[in-house]
Amino acid sequence: MNERISKLCALTLSGKMYVETVKPNFDRYDYFLPTEQMNVKRLCEYILCQNPVITENSLFTGIFRFDGSVVGDAFNRSGHKNTAIALENFYLKKIENLSTMEWQHATGDYSRVLKKGIKGIIEDIDASLLIHNKPEESEFLNGLIDVAKAIIKWADKCSCKVLEFSKSISDPTKKNNLEKLANTLLRVPRNAPSNLYEAILTMYICFSANPDSVGTLDRYLSPFYFNDIKNDTLTRDEAKQYLQEFFLMLQSYTHINSPHFTRGGQSHFCIGGYLEDGTDGFNEFSVLIVESLMELPTYIPQLTFRWTSKTPKDVLWFIMNCERKDPNKRIAFTNDDMRIACYTKICGIPFEKAVSYTTVGCNEPAFLGSMAGSNSKGNLLHSIETLFHKNHEKIINCKSFDEFYGIYESILFDDLEKIFEYDNKYNEIRAKDINYISSLFACDCIENAKSITQGGCNTAIASPTLMGIINVIDSLIVVKKYIFDEKLMSMKTLIDALHSNWQGFDMYRTIILNTTDFFGNDDSMSNYITSLFYDSLYRFINGKKNIFGYQWLVGDLAGYNEHYKWYGEDTLATPDGRYMGEMMKFGVGQNEGRDRNGLTALLNSVIVAHKNLIACGSTVTNISLDRKLVEDDEQFGKLVNTFETYFRNGGVHFQLTYISKEELIAAKENPEKYKHIRVRVSGFSDYFVNLNESIQNDIIMRTDK
Repeated sequence: MNERISKLCALTLSGKMYVETVKPNFDRYDYFLPTEQMNVKRLCEYILCQNPVITENSLFTGIFRFDGSVVGDAFNRSGHKNTAIALENFYLKKIENLSTMEWQHATGDYSRVLKKGIKGIIEDIDASLLIHNKPEESEFLNGLIDVAKAIIKWADKCSCKVLEFSKSISDPTKKNNLEKLANTLLRVPRNAPSNLYEAILTMYICFSANPDSVGTLDRYLSPFYFNDIKNDTLTRDEAKQYLQEFFLMLQSYTHINSPHFTRGGQSHFCIGGYLEDGTDGFNEFSVLIVESLMELPTYIPQLTFRWTSKTPKDVLWFIMNCERKDPNKRIAFTNDDMRIACYTKICGIPFEKAVSYTTVGCNEPAFLGSMAGSNSKGNLLHSIETLFHKNHEKIINCKSFDEFYGIYESILFDDLEKIFEYDNKYNEIRAKDINYISSLFACDCIENAKSITQGGCNTAIASPTLMGIINVIDSLIVVKKYIFDEKLMSMKTLIDALHSNWQGFDMYRTIILNTTDFFGNDDSMSNYITSLFYDSLYRFINGKKNIFGYQWLVGDLAGYNEHYKWYGEDTLATPDGRYMGEMMKFGVGQNEGRDRNGLTALLNSVIVAHKNLIACGSTVTNISLDRKLVEDDEQFGKLVNTFETYFRNGGVHFQLTYISKEELIAAKENPEKYKHIRVRVSGFSDYFVNLNESIQNDIIMRTDK
């Protein structure tokens, strides 16, 4: 990075680029207004009361944050009163040890503002007003117009502030940069940008409306980049500077004292993947984006590389090589072929729309300009607990595994029904809030005259994440193998063992732990059970939609919070050898040495889980590898081949950590000495010593391959 970016980077990592909020003195007579009119009036006043961050090295400015005094962005939920009620009562608070409310990510759609500018968006709203005549619809749309005009005025204010600041700068280069910024702020985002600099500045300002994922960055910006290069008005180095300052803004949006400052789940974007015409979208500008990010010693944003079957091997090698050299572990990988097939075949989304997905937060999929349609974590192991501890009389005399599984499946479906019902209820409360600023940059909200919080977006998916999937599969394997196939024990013996928390049945538990081919070993038994179980999920979920009409899919990641621990604490002993109170598993993977047949076998097992596509929601596959596999170029080349084959055969996702179990144990025991170690967790990365103990334990238990 050059000197200018280096100075901005130092300011960012020291917390000095963080945008503080300014609270206006609202007029008390506002309370005489109808609620939504007051909310819009105060939102506009709030925006215009803020102050931009400007330094002598700035080429960009214009972001602002919300403090909760007005109805702000849909991601942070600032000022959303009904959402606050839902969070107070249900966020991270278990219902029946079966469901908890979680956070909900969203992503803006920058394509419209980059194509039309704010003025063009206002014209679209005017057109929608001609169609929507209901009072609540016209009120919503007129509110959007007021907010759009406030953003234009905000850019004008920033221009004045920058120009005023530039007068105090003596260095001619810095002064010229600031004058350039001041002049450009008078053009964008009011008008559509005409070059890369204006396009990034437009996104820079509009990010404030939905400060989460920035979507498919190479698609938004490639046309501007290539046009500027063609016209000889931009150099590659200048483009890199613009991108790097943009990335620093994303990092600085999180306060330095926040535990999220060193995590990447606060902002996420994608590169590569299929374009609308079916070609692979990875290009020269995509390379520049990756190189620009990798030069920065920051944690946010993180990116997901969208692989396609048309991706050349040297491109995958390039991205994986960047990943292995990145000390801050900012790259994850996903398979477009599987995801697009899911979104078209199961969700019924046209291909041209399906290719517009991105990843948000901790790897949740979302479509540009929409929200991730779910906001809950479910306990899937609850169904096994119910069967063996409350309904055991139904299975004690089962004559076959098929008979047993039919009984289990009915309990599983009952639990799924409740999990999805609670997810709907959380959304019902949130839908009472009308959002304006995020809706302005959301797909379809203008055309539908409906808030993003109320299902205003046409294209979205709902993917509640389910804890304990692997525990369930492993438990079913034990039942089939030892009760019905090998007849090592009777059903009564297993029930008694679980009711006594395995006390007095240690011999059976030892045999189970040491001789079972659990999930991850790519054998006929575990693959059969995995396929059987996911087929059940498919039969239950396929065709079911949430209250906004978004298709349900299966998710399995954990995010920042310890749901797998909290659920496990109140879950009795299960057939997989798990004691009462032990935490359960998240993600589609394996740990504790249960995957005994190596990396390829584990990856093949994951492929089985994804064959019917229903699990292409918020899914994560964490892989821990020996450092030697990445430090040696020959071995690394073989590793690239392995993961390319994994994707070609149907794997959906992977993210990598290269560190030994011994180092992690040492880091847990002596954190001061190992502050530098970073690991991939559940769609994000962080310093190992900063993680909760249960997350640390899970990472330690992942088997080195």
